[in-house]
Amino acid sequence: MPDARRADLGRMLRAWRMARDPALLPGPVPFRGHRRYLTQLDMALLLGVSERWYRALERGEDRGYAPEMITGVVRVLGLSPAQADALHLGTGLRPPHRPPPDARVDEALLDLLHQQRRVSWICDQAWDVVAANAVAARHCPWLVHPGANVMTWAFSPQARYQLRDWETRWAGALLARLRLAWQRWPDNERLDEVVRTVRREPGVAALWDTAAEVPDPAATPVRPMFFPLVAPDPLDVRVMTFGRFDDVSLRWLVLTPADPTVTYV
Repeated sequence: MPDARRADLGRMLRAWRMARDPALLPGPVPFRGHRRYLTQLDMALLLGVSERWYRALERGEDRGYAPEMITGVVRVLGLSPAQADALHLGTGLRPPHRPPPDARVDEALLDLLHQQRRVSWICDQAWDVVAANAVAARHCPWLVHPGANVMTWAFSPQARYQLRDWETRWAGALLARLRLAWQRWPDNERLDEVVRTVRREPGVAALWDTAAEVPDPAATPVRPMFFPLVAPDPLDVRVMTFGRFDDVSLRWLVLTPADPTVTYV
């Protein structure tokens, strides 16, 4: 029987496969058709393995998969570096590139953070907030509370008031990123604790087992959020994510209004 982490990775892998357009595959393909997704048989043919062997991977079974097979899955599905890391680690393999984490916030990054006129904060791999600017403290005061964590707040009942259309516009995207991080950094005990806390929130366990959203790392869709000190109605915002080159230990986030004329007070 697969453990919980492997089973979850299998569900994610299935979602990645179903989201892959065969027209985007590198090189010739050994099948024809007009489908907009890949089947398990397609994957097996492309990887040179049996359909049963590939199906076992999506079922979360531990079969000692060859590094060449996992590299092939990454190539065929066009996985992002984060997704590729998660797949390698989830199958017991070392990612090709895994820079050591360093969660120290240097003065240059803090200076940029505090220059921002928008809600802005820095968090670590487990989404614990390590720094926030004055605008964030004014409009999202939870960010400066002791022990603030982006994910545990985002799935709390309180967050569902500020994050408008929470279930349809926010929950899937947030959960996809949390699950991906959980697979990518299995040794992060704090992240494991955050996942357990989030899954205990009402309705999240069922959503976890059924959600299949595949986030596009380059996409920054707008989502509604309520800022009572700025406007009486929710504003459309983009969650912009930045980081230091080749550094996966910290992420710097900025809430940017879709309407450039809107300013925080």
